[in-house]
Amino acid sequence: MRSVRPALKTALLLAPLTLGVAGAGGSTTPPAAPTPPVRPASAVQPARPAGSAVSLRALADARGLLFGAAVNHTLFDPNEPDYARTLNRHFNAVVAENAMKWAGLHNNREAFAFGFADAIVDTAIKNGQTVRGHTLVWHDSLPPWVYTIQTREELLRAMQDHVTGVVTHFRGRVRMWDVVNEAVSDAPGHPLRSSPFLNLIGPDFIDEAFRAAHAADPDAKLYYNDYNTDGLNGKSDAVYELVRGMLARGVPIHGVGFQAHLNTDFDVRGAQVQANLQRFRDLGLDVQMTEVDVQLRPGRPEAGELARQAAVYRDLLRACLSVKCAGFVTWGVTDFNSWRAGGRPLIFDDVYDPKPAFAALAQELAPPGR
Repeated sequence: MRSVRPALKTALLLAPLTLGVAGAGGSTTPPAAPTPPVRPASAVQPARPAGSAVSLRALADARGLLFGAAVNHTLFDPNEPDYARTLNRHFNAVVAENAMKWAGLHNNREAFAFGFADAIVDTAIKNGQTVRGHTLVWHDSLPPWVYTIQTREELLRAMQDHVTGVVTHFRGRVRMWDVVNEAVSDAPGHPLRSSPFLNLIGPDFIDEAFRAAHAADPDAKLYYNDYNTDGLNGKSDAVYELVRGMLARGVPIHGVGFQAHLNTDFDVRGAQVQANLQRFRDLGLDVQMTEVDVQLRPGRPEAGELARQAAVYRDLLRACLSVKCAGFVTWGVTDFNSWRAGGRPLIFDDVYDPKPAFAALAQELAPPGR
């Protein structure tokens, strides 16, 4: 077991939050997430209370907010009982961090492999949690066979078959999907990212993916999801134009996901996150913060960094609630197995103790006057 950090953390958590606005900054480009670290087999976690006496899940339920976390293999690790305990107490929704990506489900072109994803979905449903599906079409995490396809017609058919097969399998159990992930380019003047789908099928691969998903499950909410789009900037402008065009063409899109992989220098108000979310809401779309984590910056005093981290979490949730967002999802449960573990970006630390960011979210979720 990793050692618990000094008592300063607890004092920060319990003290009234007087958090300032973080400085200017932005998202970090998220590469494919590595496999999270595994504790030594001897480091069995003893049974203990799931974090705080306050339940974020109960507070979110009272607001009608989907409040979720990305999950991975640790959910089924017998040496980590606090993982499931913390997840079930504080989150009313889950998303598979990697298990529902193309390479995880469809590495063999001739057959799907749903076992691990089914286990996550079935466990969530048993615990009364909503499941977000992530992700059907992405330029990354593709099996090798996709790269062998040489014609538009073959790749379009393969993409449609994949989307149809996955969404049909989970129909009625997965209520919403990130249908297309990170299709917009970071480079100015190039609206869409180079990918096998864009290069062979063309820009209409996005519309076709959404139509296939809707045909497979007409009741599922369908999202476009991307990073570095949290505030008003050139990339979020490009996403706005993309989805506005989709709506004009009658494409069945219901929402936009904003990943929010950030650091403690990010200025939520300065980046105009609320105004950005509101313009998508004004199109009639749902919005969700879908992959939230806030990385600590190295070489700075811990107390100040934890306070800045809490401020960013607080301001993000406040902006989200202000536009009546549909969901707020952290990209993991605990710092221990975050894909950015070195930056300690989540609301629970390595040993599942709540951090100041937890208290900040609890205060934002609490009913007025509490």
